[in-house]
Amino acid sequence: MIRIKKIKVIAMFFLIAFSYIYAEDNTDAPFYFGVLQSKEKNLQKNREIGANIVVVELGWNRAEPKPGEFSTNYFAKIENKIETRRKLGYVISLDLGFQYPPKWIFKLPNARYANQYGQPFSSEQIGKDVPNAVFSQTVRDRQKAYMEEVFKHLGTDFALIRLGWMKYGEIAYPINKYGDKKNCYWGFDDIAQGKAVGLAEGLSPCPVPGWIPGTQSLAHTKAKTFLDWYIGALQNYHDWQIETVRTFTSAPLAMLYPSWGMRPGGIEKAVGADLDGSTHSEITGEVQRGLDFKRLVSGISDTNVYVYCTWIDSSPKFSKDSSDDSASWSPAHYLASLAAEHQPPLQVWGENTGGGDMKTVELCFDRIKEYNYRGFLWAFEHQLYDGEKPEIEDLKSYIDSR
Repeated sequence: MIRIKKIKVIAMFFLIAFSYIYAEDNTDAPFYFGVLQSKEKNLQKNREIGANIVVVELGWNRAEPKPGEFSTNYFAKIENKIETRRKLGYVISLDLGFQYPPKWIFKLPNARYANQYGQPFSSEQIGKDVPNAVFSQTVRDRQKAYMEEVFKHLGTDFALIRLGWMKYGEIAYPINKYGDKKNCYWGFDDIAQGKAVGLAEGLSPCPVPGWIPGTQSLAHTKAKTFLDWYIGALQNYHDWQIETVRTFTSAPLAMLYPSWGMRPGGIEKAVGADLDGSTHSEITGEVQRGLDFKRLVSGISDTNVYVYCTWIDSSPKFSKDSSDDSASWSPAHYLASLAAEHQPPLQVWGENTGGGDMKTVELCFDRIKEYNYRGFLWAFEHQLYDGEKPEIEDLKSYIDSR
């Protein structure tokens, strides 16, 4: 019996090791580097430094200024941008620009997320004011109709298509603090609560309608039921993005995961406090934003989806990547581990949060090498041309060494 158990342990060790080897067995594969928000005048120089991928970003608001009325002139300009960059030797990463929705979308019924305080979410900040695509089927239908026009005008041959489509193009509910309210959960619009029709396909209305986070429940059952439904709704939209884009193109897809993410034990602690906002993962907003990375990544069934970290440069002060405890790992490490555990393993890509000094550059590339990131985009280009380090030339040796 002891011998059998020993064999099982050895077998499990090799299975885990194989997953990491599989993920890292891409040494001959190209490494992709680019800069975000690149300007026309810098494209050639960036290319000479080593940039080989460029993000072409659309704005839904500019493409469809009125419902069902699409701007052929706008698509022609984007098509020209794509062609110009391809002639310089770039491959194209397409950002559909759902984080820039047209104003008319918010005139649709229940097109805004609502929290338990009855507040609809809105923001004056560009890239934050996004519609309720998690719960509203009508909003999703409008997104799909827009997608169809994009691929009809621009084609489907892209090196990468960015997914997430919520704040700043990432996958996450709105922030946990809104106005003068804290601990905001965003599953309280009438559609989500079962008070109005129009729920997105594959979802059920809130199974504990009217229950408010922070309200005590017997054995915390209502808190657990609510949170499972809440995260599951975000996962439904996460998967819907993949499945819907896949009906148009077979191009690689990158799902953008922001922030720290929930870690082992975080959900249990939050549920144990009936989601009252007092636990660490709620104070930081990971729970309210639905950032259960493990659930989201493990549920991916399309092997041509990349796990994309938007916080490669998280401060080492707040993490310990050498630890055996994944709760203390940086987002770059944790997301890479989830991608490696996936069967088959998924590629990992990412970007920094924006700006930084030479230590930030070094930290990013150290993590890129350590966790086998296949692509990295520096945020943002203007910071590489402002006369202060890092300048674009400073990145060349790091790119070459990768």
